[in-house]
This record gives sequence, structure tokens and C-alpha cells, in this order.
Amino acid sequence: MSLVLRLRKLLARVIASCMRVSRRSNDEYGCCMDVPGLSRQSTVQLPIIAVASGKGGVGKSSVAVAIGRELARSGRKTGLVDADIAGPDVPRMLGLRRDVPAKSVTLAQWARGGRGGSGLEAMEVGGLKVASAGFLMAGNQGLALGSDLGDLMLGRLIKETDWGDVEALVVDLPPGISFTQQGVLSGAGRVGTILVVTPAEVSHLDTGRALSTLRQVRTPVLGGVENMAYFECPCCGEKTELYTPAPDERTIWASGVDRLARLPFRPDAAIDAADLAPVLAAVTAHIAA
Repeated sequence: MSLVLRLRKLLARVIASCMRVSRRSNDEYGCCMDVPGLSRQSTVQLPIIAVASGKGGVGKSSVAVAIGRELARSGRKTGLVDADIAGPDVPRMLGLRRDVPAKSVTLAQWARGGRGGSGLEAMEVGGLKVASAGFLMAGNQGLALGSDLGDLMLGRLIKETDWGDVEALVVDLPPGISFTQQGVLSGAGRVGTILVVTPAEVSHLDTGRALSTLRQVRTPVLGGVENMAYFECPCCGEKTELYTPAPDERTIWASGVDRLARLPFRPDAAIDAADLAPVLAAVTAHIAA
């Protein structure tokens, strides 16, 4: 059997598994993950904070890293999953790199087992445990996967990494939302989503589409972050808006998403704990629920 045919059969199995959703008593959706390498849902679910956007280039990874770091600094045992297969930038943002090119990448393990059974190790930086597709390839290597195969890799990073005793996972998703992606996430834990946009209308338009998908699968949205909204002069403090703002009625805020933070553009992409205070409050409430 050819490799392409085997991949197609595996992909069909993943999609069928992820679409077998059942309503739980709290009216959220879960998945019966029957895929090799992914264990079934446990009764105690790991809190997952998915950081998502409908469009790339909005600073989503910076927000995900900042949330993970602040949770770790507060004493909470936290893991960070870099699931952006096409652009796994989290390792470089944390000062990590791999220079040796990979000859192959495993998308799934056929041996059944619980979380951590595959031997993937989480790297630890400042108390934050990190798993990334960027650890499986050299920094300049590309990984050309379709979105559904990328979701299979997402499942491996979440379920087969040795996370130890983490209390919560922050997942930096690639731009856009898919049903299989949400199936993998809900099969791994109790998911809440933070949406990241810029003030631009196209950013709100694309993220509004992602919001529609999230609501179809009943994934809770904890709130949104408006990133790179303005530049504040370091000398006089004057604020300059960087985008022509979207009309109010065309924003995700008009669709009922709470705007938790409005962040400035900074050349070093730094996000302060004070900037994220309302976001961290929403995330902490989700973890504690």
C-alpha cells in the first residue's frame, strides 16, 4: 500500500473519530478519541487555554507565550503547546533552537498508551514546560502538512508529551479553526479559547468566521485581546493608532466577545503582566472551574 493511501486512510479515521461528538451534562462537546496514540477522555479533564485567531500576523504567539509565562510565574504548573506547524516560532521566542535537520517526523504512534507514552520531552524555560513542532525539525526546515494532518500532530504534541504534573496547557493554535482541530482539543481536555485580533476590519472579519465555528462546536470563548492597537511614544506618552479601526458592528466585540485587553505595539513584542491582568483573571477562572 502506498504511503499516500495509508495517510489518506489514517486521515479518514481521524476525521471520523473527531466527528463522533456527544453532548455532556454541562452542554460542552467532547470527542471519543479512538485514534492510535491518543488516549480516551478521563473523568478529570486538564484545563486547556487555546489561543486562536482567524488571521496570521496578529501577535497570537506572543500572547500565548505571555499567558504561559505569567501562569508559571504565579506558581501554577503550566505547559505551552506550539501547534502552529507551518510557523513554530515559540522555541525561538523562548531562546530555544534546533540546528540538526530531521530526516522524518512521526505524526502518530501506533502503540496505545496514556499521555507521555511516546517519549516526547517537554523543554522547560523559567518554570514553563514547552512542546513544539519546532523541536522536531531544524529551525530553517519546513513541514508541508495539510490542515488535518497538522491536527494529528497537534494531538501528538498534547497527548504524547511527558508533561509531568502540569495543571493546565496553553495551546498556540495556527490561524483559523477547524472541526478536527477542535475535536482533538476537546478530546484532550476542557477547552476555553482566547481570541486575538488587531483593530483592522479584516482581522475581525476572519476571526469572526473562527468564532462562528467555535460556537458551532460549543467551545467556550473566554474573551478577546486586541493586539498592536496603538504605539505609545516613549518620550511624551502620546498614543498613535496604527490601524483604521473596524466599524463597531463588524467587530467580534459586537458578536458578544468580551474585549479583555487592548495592547500597544512594542518593537520587542513584549507584553507586560499588567497588560494581561483581565486575560489572566479569565484564564485562571477557567482553570479553577
